[in-house]
Amino acid sequence: MAYSFKHVEHQVYQNTFLKDVRVAVEFSAIDVATVDTSKLQRYFDKFNGAEIKSADFLDRGSINVFSSDHTIDFHFGLGYAEAKLDTPPYTSFDDAESYWHILMDFLAAIDVRSVSRLMVRKFNALYFTTNTREYDMREVMNGLFCDDLMKTIPQGISSDKSLNSFEWTWTDSADDGKSEVEVVNGIKKADATVKKDHLTMVTLIKSKDLTISVDDVMKLAKEYNQILFDMFHWCVKDDIINTMKQKQ
Repeated sequence: MAYSFKHVEHQVYQNTFLKDVRVAVEFSAIDVATVDTSKLQRYFDKFNGAEIKSADFLDRGSINVFSSDHTIDFHFGLGYAEAKLDTPPYTSFDDAESYWHILMDFLAAIDVRSVSRLMVRKFNALYFTTNTREYDMREVMNGLFCDDLMKTIPQGISSDKSLNSFEWTWTDSADDGKSEVEVVNGIKKADATVKKDHLTMVTLIKSKDLTISVDDVMKLAKEYNQILFDMFHWCVKDDIINTMKQKQ
């Protein structure tokens, strides 16, 4: 499962641009008639104060469970499940393992034995300042992104100073064809809803044409997390990594 970018030894940085992390799985839509509702109810009862009824979930087909401050969010469906953590509480993929296992426990509660797709997604926001409100977006990105990634930016869009936002996508596939990665980058200028100009970077990896045993999902998710770490290091320039290494 090798990619065009090189492997980097993993470490946890004190300063990051990370805003949220998601782990999601897709599976064959379950037949609600076969679900052990008492087993599913015992699972939902673990969410203190949520008062989730298994019958309501099965009737509606999906439900969201989130913390009071919305920094932790779970989405459960009849063929899809996702866990999203903001930073904080997320500090590292390994430290968040208990949250990922809540996702796996849901699959056990509805007797799902395998998934057809696994995705790990990370959202970063790199804030920047300029001396003027009118600036060439490409110049800003030149200071952040590697030369190879910069070559993928559409020339006409990136130099249009009238745009308030835009984005573009770079993709790559593993040499074994079993997964693919995406980098969705863009710039959003400050407006009524955005307080400060920033560059957005979504990195994600998802499986392709795989049947993954539920028992193997977390092991593969950790491998995917490392690939996203490698890809982020390839995407950005050394100055960004050096900033992340500095103590707060």
